[in-house]
Amino acid sequence: MKRILIICAAALLALLAACAAQTPVTEAPAADDAPTEAIPSDDAVDDGTLAAAESAARQAAADLAMGNFDVVTASFDETMAQSLTAGQLQAAWEGAVAQAGEYAEIISTEASLQDGYYVCLVTARHSVRDVVSRVVYDKDMKIAGLFFSYTDNEGEGELRAGETSVTVGEEYPLNGVLALPPGGEKVPAVVLVHGSGPSDMDESAYGIKVFQDISDYLAAAGVAVLRYDKRTYAHADKLAAANITAREETIEDAIMAGRLLAQNERIDATKIFVVGHSFGGMLAPRIVAESDGVFAGAVIMAGSPRSLLDIVYNQNMYFISLADPSEREALTRQVEDAKPYYGLPQGYIDEMDARPAGEYLLTTDKPFLILQGGKDFQVSPDKDFEAYKELVGDKSNFEFHLYDNLNHFFILSTMENPTTDDYIAGTHVDGAPLADMAAWLKAQGSTD
Repeated sequence: MKRILIICAAALLALLAACAAQTPVTEAPAADDAPTEAIPSDDAVDDGTLAAAESAARQAAADLAMGNFDVVTASFDETMAQSLTAGQLQAAWEGAVAQAGEYAEIISTEASLQDGYYVCLVTARHSVRDVVSRVVYDKDMKIAGLFFSYTDNEGEGELRAGETSVTVGEEYPLNGVLALPPGGEKVPAVVLVHGSGPSDMDESAYGIKVFQDISDYLAAAGVAVLRYDKRTYAHADKLAAANITAREETIEDAIMAGRLLAQNERIDATKIFVVGHSFGGMLAPRIVAESDGVFAGAVIMAGSPRSLLDIVYNQNMYFISLADPSEREALTRQVEDAKPYYGLPQGYIDEMDARPAGEYLLTTDKPFLILQGGKDFQVSPDKDFEAYKELVGDKSNFEFHLYDNLNHFFILSTMENPTTDDYIAGTHVDGAPLADMAAWLKAQGSTD
């Protein structure tokens, strides 16, 4: 049985509920290692058994939607039970639905026998996009794999004036949109690089479309923008058995997107920049360095030069600080017990830690604009924004802007101690960082 990914934008512990935080794809161990047995052959399955698996999967999807995570984990096989607690499942589910919107109803189910396992697909209608829960059962009707992906609802993907559809990449083709300013002159351009987890080209989360807002503003201000679906969003099934790193998940596609821009006659190829948000901001220095001169610099929005593991730890400790005092000791113990990798793939973390952002920033002479919201609880103004400043010192190619009342999505915060409740559907990226970004991009000259 091939391993099944649980794709989520929030990670591991029940208290880590923030969806667009710095967390990569999280996967359960391969079912090959499970003690359960596969179904011998198609001949051993009758329609009634297949229907029972389909019914069980439908109920599991309904339990997820209703928050009955302990009920779902009670049906896990031994390997899944060891790798994913009810709290971790809750975080995974909340990360998935954060990009899908409010649950409405289950609209379809189907089941088949694949590689000796019952593979059931349950599609649920949500307000932004449909969520497909892929529930895999072994012969004992235990859940041996669980995987969340999306389907686009009708009405999405309509192009605005000045936008054209493009495709980024070939092995993993990604739907994208290029927004060009009006006129015929050459213009600077940016590639938008997503935060963690699977994300569409608009970086939709909690009913907020961060990349769409950035694209609309910058194109109107004279900067071309290329945005595209993230690889783990568009090719989730194909990547299910792959032990990908940040390079395969994000960096390769960003560089291909930059090269695509450089071929466009409207684009000034000496003024192509990365705009990375959250996890994309963390990777921006590396993307610029590994692009062989494609990118002239970068904008880092709510990024960090620290290790992903440090950020996960601090996010958890922040939520613990908001918990009932009687629960804090037990929650802290849970976090400490999850060290050193908090259930994240070790290879993924090790590959990132071997290429820290600081090494790239200290040696680059390319311009970088670093933006941070003062009410961001996912990356810290004190620990992350200040870390960038301390790292680069007085290097003149860096510019910093802190927006006291903006959160991780650069929208106005409404809470004294922000949580995900601060992310209000339909709100938009604040004009101040957009204006600063546009002015900075247009001010940059050729770095050749």
